[in-house]
Order: sequence, then structure tokens, then C-alpha cells
Amino acid sequence: MVVKKVTAPFQVQKGENTPELEQKALPVSTETPEAKEPTPEELKQVIEDLNKRLSAIPTDLKTRVEYFNKKNELIRRLSKLDTDKEILSNHLDKLSEIAAANEFESEEYYLNIEGGSQYSKKAVYTLKNPVIIGELIAFIIGKIDSKRDSLKKEIEA
Repeated sequence: MVVKKVTAPFQVQKGENTPELEQKALPVSTETPEAKEPTPEELKQVIEDLNKRLSAIPTDLKTRVEYFNKKNELIRRLSKLDTDKEILSNHLDKLSEIAAANEFESEEYYLNIEGGSQYSKKAVYTLKNPVIIGELIAFIIGKIDSKRDSLKKEIEA
């Protein structure tokens, strides 16, 4: 760490009943991290990784278009998962507030399990316990995170 001494201006009022202000400089030391230069071995490894990624991109125009369309589709899916996770996290926060109030049932949040055909669905079971619904949402968020990780790896490949 490099310590750099600089001055920061501040104002001092001369007296209790005087509106005049005096400008003074206050010595302040700031710390900046030293930049670590990469070793030649690290640079060679970076070059090899970049060459591998570059060689993975097809050279034929048709396959190149398909390659980038696939990447765009993966990025779109990742974006959808990000928004879904954010929405579920917001609801999980609200559910935890309801659960903190020791409510066994909540009319604000409930989970329906429906059965039947596409046109005539009936609620088979309705769950209104905010703690159990919150645990289910936390489980879904965990599954979303694992899918996001696999999509990120596939995008970077």
C-alpha cells in the first residue's frame, strides 16, 4: 500500500457570533493499493485461454451465425432467470415480514395447486402458510442460481 499525504480544505468559524469563516487545509493521508504486475507465466496462461476461446468460434459464416444466435439465446435465458430471481427475492422479503408477525395463515400470499384440464381447472389444494411458501421460494431461487451458473459457463465456453 502506498500512503499519499494530501490536504483537504475545511472551514473554521472564527467566533460564536461572527459569520466570517476561515479556510484551512487539513492534512489527510490516503492509501492506494499497489498495482501487482502479472508474471510472464500468468500472461502466457491468459494468452492460451484467449486463443482457446478464439479457436472455438467457427470460421464459416453460416456456422458462425448459428454460434452467435445460440449465444444470444443463452444470454436471453440468463436475463430471464435474473429477472425471475429478483422478483422472487422481493416476494421472499415480504413473506419473511409476514412470517415475523407469527401469522400461520396469510390472505396476502397463498399457493394454489390446481388440477383438471386446460379449460376447467380446480384448486386441489391451497397453502396459506407464509413460512412454507417462503421455503418453497428459497428452494426455487436455489435452482435458479444453479441454472444461472451453468448458463454462464456455457456462454463463456
